Amino acid sequence: MKLLIQILQLFSPKLVSRITYNFMSNPRIRKLRDSEENILSESNMEKIAYKNFQIQKYQWGNQNHKTALLIHGWEGQAANFAAIVDVLVQKKYNVVAFDAPAHGKSSKSKTNMFEFAEFLETQFPILNPSLIISHSFGSVNTATIFRNNPEFKLDMWIMVTTPHRFLTRVNEISNHFGIKNKAKTELIKHIQNDTNENINQLDMAIYCQELSNVRKSVIVHSKTDRVLPIKGAREVANAFEKSELIELDNLGHYSILWSDELSKIVIQNIK
Repeated sequence: MKLLIQILQLFSPKLVSRITYNFMSNPRIRKLRDSEENILSESNMEKIAYKNFQIQKYQWGNQNHKTALLIHGWEGQAANFAAIVDVLVQKKYNVVAFDAPAHGKSSKSKTNMFEFAEFLETQFPILNPSLIISHSFGSVNTATIFRNNPEFKLDMWIMVTTPHRFLTRVNEISNHFGIKNKAKTELIKHIQNDTNENINQLDMAIYCQELSNVRKSVIVHSKTDRVLPIKGAREVANAFEKSELIELDNLGHYSILWSDELSKIVIQNIK
């Protein structure tokens, strides 16, 4: 694919931008660990129709308890939170998670990085979560929800890693495939048309700076995260007055979810 893109962009930058955007809109499905499959088997499962998708919902604990909503990242799954589900149930939370469109056990079709947020907006009035725990791009989707819906209120948001600027992702993809400026400009146009946002405004620091409907947030990020460098989390924390940044050591982008350190942070920051 890399060689094909490098050749095609000599003739049609627009075609290359469409191919690249299609690549960005088709998430890979990662194989789950046994522990992740086990936690899903303990849940109450339900399919929810949304657009052309069947979205997989999971629920653990007593539905009459206050709700904790778990929001996974791009190419993640609800099961990635397996290590903290029981922690939340023991703290008397009704725990709810979804597999995003085209992710996990939801049905497969073309999606984009913000369609999950659009779906979750339809569920907020039903769930009314008091706690959200998000991972990776799930943090961006969470910020998008509260930015677009100032009437939604949240007591506590635990961000387990956060991206910073969406343009960084575009640059990474462009560098990986050797995409030149003309095709990259067309790709950015695609993204801006899809999100109705200027690419320079697709920035977590800007999003979080505008949030007045989140009472408190804790950002948890590892100094050794190779997927999302901690520098971005520091910039988001500096912009988000209601946040506290906790920096961990020697944990990867996904292994942080399964760490004892994260479980302890969750326990310390929930009621």
